[in-house]
Amino acid sequence: RIVHTFLRRLPKIKDLGKIRPLHIVDFESNMIETLESNNIAITTEQLFLDYNRITTIQGWAFEGSQIGKLSFRGNRFLKDLSKDAFSGLKSLRDLDLSETAIQYLPTSGLEELEVLVITNTPSLKTIPSIYDLTHLKKAYLTYFFHCCAFHYPERHDPARHQKYLEAMRKFCSNSVERKARSIDDGGFREFEHDYIEAGIHNHTIFKQNYTEGKHYMWRFHFDNDEEHMIHEMFHNQSAELPNTKVHVTCGNLTKRQVKVRCWPVADPLNPCEDMLSWVWLRISVWIVLTTALLGNTTVLLVLATTSHDRSLPRMLMSHLATADLSMAIYLLLLAIMDLVSVDEYFNYAAAWQLGAGCQIAGFLTVFSSQLSLFTLSLLTIERWFAIRHALYSPLLNISRACRIMSVGWLYSIIMAALPLLGISSYSATSICLPMDTHDYLSVGYILILLGGAALAFIVMCVCYIQIYMSLSYETRHSRSEGNVARKITVLVLTNLACWAPVAFFSLTAVSGYPLINVTQSKILLVFIYPINSCANPYLYAILTKQFRRDFILLLSRHGLCTRYAQRYK
Repeated sequence: RIVHTFLRRLPKIKDLGKIRPLHIVDFESNMIETLESNNIAITTEQLFLDYNRITTIQGWAFEGSQIGKLSFRGNRFLKDLSKDAFSGLKSLRDLDLSETAIQYLPTSGLEELEVLVITNTPSLKTIPSIYDLTHLKKAYLTYFFHCCAFHYPERHDPARHQKYLEAMRKFCSNSVERKARSIDDGGFREFEHDYIEAGIHNHTIFKQNYTEGKHYMWRFHFDNDEEHMIHEMFHNQSAELPNTKVHVTCGNLTKRQVKVRCWPVADPLNPCEDMLSWVWLRISVWIVLTTALLGNTTVLLVLATTSHDRSLPRMLMSHLATADLSMAIYLLLLAIMDLVSVDEYFNYAAAWQLGAGCQIAGFLTVFSSQLSLFTLSLLTIERWFAIRHALYSPLLNISRACRIMSVGWLYSIIMAALPLLGISSYSATSICLPMDTHDYLSVGYILILLGGAALAFIVMCVCYIQIYMSLSYETRHSRSEGNVARKITVLVLTNLACWAPVAFFSLTAVSGYPLINVTQSKILLVFIYPINSCANPYLYAILTKQFRRDFILLLSRHGLCTRYAQRYK
């Protein structure tokens, strides 16, 4: 042991433990900065290089070594790993690269690895294919989606999986003799190092040393108790395979008898599935976002080109269209990401959920929902006052409404920015909504969002009911006012259909009794919830006579629909 010293450079260590394997070699908590090529050639059960200042491991640094457990835990500046960093290393069963800054895990030399530990290492966004780690039994990783990759190799690396299946079919075409397929003659290499288990599970096959023409005589053995891994040891004997023939027919071969046990497991917020779990949901989202994009863009264009008519409702509708357009952009980002990552989302999960894309999408959806609710409430109150108190001077003018909307914009931006500042998180789910409830602040944040939505909905319902009740009995039953009643009903029911289910299931989830899982909630959150943004431009603008007039006149100025536009001049 050489620990807690100022050792900066590890001397070349050759043939240590060659006669008798060492139990432990410990260089923990020194100041070692680099492991050079051919730096270490030892035979030991455990080698610890924890909590040094290692930044680089050069290729073939452990050439000629036999090490059972190798640990680099706590080397926070370890970033540069050569693709041959572990090449030439034999008998490695346990590797710990936790609390480092690695961005890439080389697999050469890890063919016999059984336990992989890479926790608290957020820099590692991608994990090697299970076909490169054929003996892996347990993995302790940083991200859940790396475990998904191990559990679904056909989706993690389709090309390698297809290559494996082709080799399997080729192997199955004839009966096979185990002797002819021994590891020594390289017969299993066509399986990309996937060993075949065909009824014989209790024999150990040792690889041959191609450089020296020897069999390794040291076999590493794990204690069954994970808490006593310090008791690992080598045995000075190799196993023998019987000289019996094993005939295998197609269909009896299996890739792995033991599934990799991996942590962290996929949780309810992050199951191993695509962003949009069903084909019909993908199609529905594209329909909603296309309708919302076209409708809100059209409203903004028409309102911007008819600036001579600066009425209060038109000003509020422009704010509403801006908010709803933000929701459409959010859906577009999700739909594009789903299209790119279909059937293999966990390959993109780190880059998406932890990257700028998800943060932008989450900001847009919260900003959109809050500004839309605020604007709808103000628009409803303005209409309520104009109808209920028609003889009085207007409650709002353009100047006052602009000041109120400035408050609405500020509130919406603050609420959308809070998850970026650590209160809840947009990275909690693949659809980038702030569903994180790990602390009281996050729960309080969600309750404020739900409370604001409930308050806005109550205000709209009360105002529209009073508008309808203000009409006389005879007026209510006239044809023209019947149309008004139908429009009011559509407005209220649209808001109710969009917000009530989301609010109800969100409250049950926050209270600790979720009635639906995340997969099912996607129907609410990316299909039903955004329908408002799709419907608003049509309900409040496009279906009105004034808007149709402005739209036709706009087209006529560009040489379109000129004859039809004569009706409005």
